[in-house]
Amino acid sequence: MGRLLVHLHLHYQDQTDFFMSLLSNITIPYELVVTLTDDNPEVCGKILSRKPDARIMLTDNCGYDVYPFFQAMKEYDLSRFDYILKLHTKNSNGNLTLNHLHYKGYGFRDNLVGPLVGSRKNFRKALDAISSPRVGMVCSRYFLLRKESQQNRSNTMKLCGEYGIPYEDDVAFCAGTMFLCRSEIVQFLLKMDHSADNYGNRLRTGNAGTLAHSMETMFGIVCRHLGYVIKGVKGSCSYYSRVFFWKLLYHKDIRWIRSH
Repeated sequence: MGRLLVHLHLHYQDQTDFFMSLLSNITIPYELVVTLTDDNPEVCGKILSRKPDARIMLTDNCGYDVYPFFQAMKEYDLSRFDYILKLHTKNSNGNLTLNHLHYKGYGFRDNLVGPLVGSRKNFRKALDAISSPRVGMVCSRYFLLRKESQQNRSNTMKLCGEYGIPYEDDVAFCAGTMFLCRSEIVQFLLKMDHSADNYGNRLRTGNAGTLAHSMETMFGIVCRHLGYVIKGVKGSCSYYSRVFFWKLLYHKDIRWIRSH
């Protein structure tokens, strides 16, 4: 079954109810640590009413969701856990196109978290996937990328040097940093202790070339370095099938066939 530690970073605290309801889809015993950037007794009360043994931590508002994650992980003996589930809030502003799919509002967030804990069935699928001896990480298949941006590359190469592992520019990684992974991957990354100053304070959504973005790639690099692969899983939402259907239907070659 595996021992599970769940980290939830609640920067956008108005999404507390949404994430607390999703946690009910986890079908095995787990420990929960929640990080906040601002103290809020009401939010803390909601967390503890759902999970009385949850641990709640305040962290600096820096490094997006990555710095709070590592701050939380440092408080645990990770050898006690087999797997770590990393979740966090996403804002609803702006639009995003990734892997040829366009997201509006909470679409990015929902399609990151859905394949992991969107339902009990989805959680079981993710857990079954990572139970394979070859698999080190599991994430939404639509956010599984193989090329990081040029803006991040130099920082990532520097990080690889610090960790003493080779840089690989074709390595798969989980864009959005929501995933289920083996504990040993996080333990490896905790060998380096990057400060809040290293991450930079109050970064804006959409920034690139930051330590947090490079650490996003490092999860994938370390996963491969330790001999594992990343498995992409999909949720039960039919959104993707509709999107791909219409993209196919209106592809220039298909339009030509339909017109002849």
